[in-house]
Amino acid sequence: MRLWAGDFRRGTLSYRVRDNQVLYVVRRDWSHPATHEFVLPRLTEAEAVRTAAADFRYWRPGPVRPRLSVVQISANDLRIHRRRRDCMAPDCPRA
Repeated sequence: MRLWAGDFRRGTLSYRVRDNQVLYVVRRDWSHPATHEFVLPRLTEAEAVRTAAADFRYWRPGPVRPRLSVVQISANDLRIHRRRRDCMAPDCPRA
């Protein structure tokens, strides 16, 4: 199974990436419960930062806001992590 990652600079919506590909993703840290999730995989750090800014604008008007950061993670680790619900593992990538 392969993962799709976006790269909007080149005019295409997504690329299929291999499991060992390093991706930049937005990490959403939720305060209650103290969990996190990885969303919006991108191929470059600059694209991930722009995506995180857009995600921040989306969450800003609401009553509950996650803390956002951009982290590096392999496509395989991201695929495995997506199956986890309410992950509180201390070994997950941080900014």
